[in-house]
Amino acid sequence: FYTEFIGTAMLVLGVYAITDRRNKSAGPVGSPFAFCLLIWALGMAFGMNTGYAINPARDFGPRLFTCMAGWGTKVFALRNYYFWIPIVAPLCGGVAGAGLYRVMVEMHHPQPQQ
Repeated sequence: FYTEFIGTAMLVLGVYAITDRRNKSAGPVGSPFAFCLLIWALGMAFGMNTGYAINPARDFGPRLFTCMAGWGTKVFALRNYYFWIPIVAPLCGGVAGAGLYRVMVEMHHPQPQQ
């Protein structure tokens, strides 16, 4: 649970930092490279533990297909009902990452002049 939670929180923090207009921008060429580097770094850091499950569709879609292809509901019971973790943890991690960026960075930006 913690791997997906922290990985998604760091992903959202990185996306907010790259796209925040008040930060120094990487530009139209550098931003896609920064996104790619962010996802690659998260994959290298967290991929070994649970298979890099920061996207709920990446885990649930194949499980659903496998269930319909004939393996039945035992695909959801595998590893002590692990199937819910890649669905719930990224959602919670995304909210936590956005809130953390807002509290630690965005609230401390100077207010724009009217």
